[in-house]
Amino acid sequence: MHVKPAKVISVLFHPLLVPTYALLLFINLNTHFVLAIPIQVRYLMTLLVFLTTFMLPALILLILRKFDVVKSMEMPERQERALPLIIVSAFFYLTYYLLKQMEQNSIITLFMIGATMLILLCLIINYFTKISLHATSWGGFLGALMGYSLNARVDVILWLYAIILITGMVATARLILKAHTPAQVYGGFLLGSLSQLILFYYV
Repeated sequence: MHVKPAKVISVLFHPLLVPTYALLLFINLNTHFVLAIPIQVRYLMTLLVFLTTFMLPALILLILRKFDVVKSMEMPERQERALPLIIVSAFFYLTYYLLKQMEQNSIITLFMIGATMLILLCLIINYFTKISLHATSWGGFLGALMGYSLNARVDVILWLYAIILITGMVATARLILKAHTPAQVYGGFLLGSLSQLILFYYV
């Protein structure tokens, strides 16, 4: 993989897009919890998650970039990441709260509270060392799907293969771009996957 494809992969599978990808997957699983949600509500949930976990946080990050609060949207320096992580965690929790108000105690609600906790864990870790947010996010997606499959006894093996493939591509891209060391990528993946796996398996 060359640098240009690595950049494209990093953008297409950006951490802020993971909640939207997760929702699109979960609402298309042929399970009883999905069938119980009216189709109009599913569309509303998708729009809500896309706006509050991607569009609005990305807009604020662009404003921070414009005023030189962060030097780059990639935030290569560990010291730049604290404020953006706080902002993202606030939007993720807001998404969780709004979904709860819709009285849809769905798997995506659980995913959002898990994602919020992951961002806060990354914020704490960031005070000591960098960690790959890309690897953490996709590891979390993988762990959530595995935990849900084991807990609800749902066959999602093909989706698991697909997410494993994407996670591998994203991790490779981050290494090629020299955005992280292997330890930061592997650490992020383990943090995300184990945290969400435990959450989804036991809740």
